Amino acid sequence: MGYGHGWGAGVVAMQGFNFTDASWNLTNAQFGISQGYVHLRPVLPYENVRFEAKAGVFWARYGMAGKWDAGEYDTYLFGRTHVAGELMRLEFDVNDATTLWFEKGVGVKRPNPSQDNNARFTVLAHGHVGLKLGGNMEFSAHYLHSFAREEDRILPPRNPADGVTVNDYQAPNYPSAVMDAPDGSLWVAGADARFELGAFGYLYAGYSHIGASDAIVVAPAIEVLHSFGGGEFSNGVTDNYFGPSCRGYGPYNTEREAPKNTDGQLSSCSLGNGSVDSILAQYEFSVQNFLQQSQGGQKFWGEGKDLKAVLYGMLNMVKSDVAMNDGITKLKYGIDLQYQALPWLTFATRYDRVQPHSRFPEQSFSILSPRVVFKSNWVTREQISFQYSRYIYNQRECAEGVPAFNTSDANDDEGPRRGFRYVAGQHRCVQPPPAPTSPESFGAHQENQDPKTRGAPTTRPDVNVFKIEASMWW
Repeated sequence: MGYGHGWGAGVVAMQGFNFTDASWNLTNAQFGISQGYVHLRPVLPYENVRFEAKAGVFWARYGMAGKWDAGEYDTYLFGRTHVAGELMRLEFDVNDATTLWFEKGVGVKRPNPSQDNNARFTVLAHGHVGLKLGGNMEFSAHYLHSFAREEDRILPPRNPADGVTVNDYQAPNYPSAVMDAPDGSLWVAGADARFELGAFGYLYAGYSHIGASDAIVVAPAIEVLHSFGGGEFSNGVTDNYFGPSCRGYGPYNTEREAPKNTDGQLSSCSLGNGSVDSILAQYEFSVQNFLQQSQGGQKFWGEGKDLKAVLYGMLNMVKSDVAMNDGITKLKYGIDLQYQALPWLTFATRYDRVQPHSRFPEQSFSILSPRVVFKSNWVTREQISFQYSRYIYNQRECAEGVPAFNTSDANDDEGPRRGFRYVAGQHRCVQPPPAPTSPESFGAHQENQDPKTRGAPTTRPDVNVFKIEASMWW
């Protein structure tokens, strides 16, 4: 929602999910007024120069594979920012067919202050440059650098037993987060290109490099490749790519677990050191557009029957301080087919293949998702879809009686990280995400739910999923 005049506006945004009337009240899902900023676009005395600026809390998005959105994977090759700060953009028309643009921003991110969260106060600086050629090609380069700057947070000491003296700050209460870890950094750099190929459709391709140094403490100033910062709970690059993040030993213990990354066993944990090299591509082809433009006609904008195909894929190459994940690749790809039969009716199906760990093919799976889409006209701004998804696993369950990822807080010295039991063979089946969605998705249990409402046993990975989705855009 926004209000303003010709070249300036104030904007606020409201966000949320898990709407409570049909579910239950999970406060973390109700974001409320999540963004607010001032957007300025002054009229300059030069017709070939445009400038705009934002100040406040807002998104800036880089590396979107789709024409109008984040693409089939709904993620960002370079990042979406989550900071309070400023952004400036300058565009310069070199001639009628060539535009050069520059963009820069600075901001800060306050992390969740929970004692279970490794993330610290984080600063972000980023810069971008791009070149548009003839309206059909665009090339751009990006660099985003986030870094933590905060002292260890310390709580008052526990109450001493009778006759025992405990000095102030002698025994900080740090149940889970690491202690004495250095301020780390997480940066992303790379380049991408998008092409309008006329009769032959649309193509996006890009490459990014994520560099991480002690990133376990970097808050999600950058959301990149399905990951929030370096170590925001278990949602960051550390857990998603490098391995399970290190944790503290428990209450009133200043030691943190040291990475065990030289033995090649699953007992390693990560402090957020490593890199991820990624390639993302998406190609869209319309039969009706091909027929019209190949015969000298205009571009097809969707007003009529059509058969459309979208192909997409992403490859990640990981280097990690955890031996088991060092040198692995992650690969996923798919195709979406759509037949626009009537102004109000579209038949479609989507196939996805996901291979999350090159060393363990048992973790791979496929998804087949036919759907029916209803809308008010050929080209419109709303739709309602009904979809069924069938999940096909290489190995749905591990050994009998062994959950795919046992994260009980046993006080032992074995496991992927201290306090996490490991049973031989549990990695040879499909794995839950490091931070499953609340409150009841695969991998959700009491210890990784803030409200701590779910206990064992945990749910199994889905096989049959039905979805009804209503969307509107403008």
